[in-house]
Amino acid sequence: MKSWLIYALTTTLFWGVWGAFSEVPEKNGFPGTLSYVVWALTMLIPAGVVLMPERFAIDHHPKAIVHGMIIGLTGAGGTVALFETLSIGPAYLIFPILALSPVITVGMAATLIGERTGTLGWIGVVLALISIVLFSISNPEEGQYGSIWLAWAVGI
Repeated sequence: MKSWLIYALTTTLFWGVWGAFSEVPEKNGFPGTLSYVVWALTMLIPAGVVLMPERFAIDHHPKAIVHGMIIGLTGAGGTVALFETLSIGPAYLIFPILALSPVITVGMAATLIGERTGTLGWIGVVLALISIVLFSISNPEEGQYGSIWLAWAVGI
């Protein structure tokens, strides 16, 4: 098995477990802001693992700093929005919508850098977009949560 596939499957497994249990603490009275602090602190571990092979050398050129800030701010902003979305909507519907983020990646790669996607890839993109519609019309708890969580999930 290729090493990238092991990493991708491990990430999928961890995100799935996290998604399944992420709304439990807040629904039981644990402050949402504290959840974010715990998440931010736990991100220091993978950051250390990534920096170890480079002997903790950090690129400090202006372009690298700008790119790092864009990635950090959008990632942190998305996480803050995710925690807010989980406080008002059902995790079992929010996380499948978030799992469609590769559609954005494929679209950006095709339009910005001219990467080509085969027919099977485009079929996957179309099916993923159709699934958003199916998720939005199949919500049995519409009255309990409203639909604002759907807008937040798609925005994230």
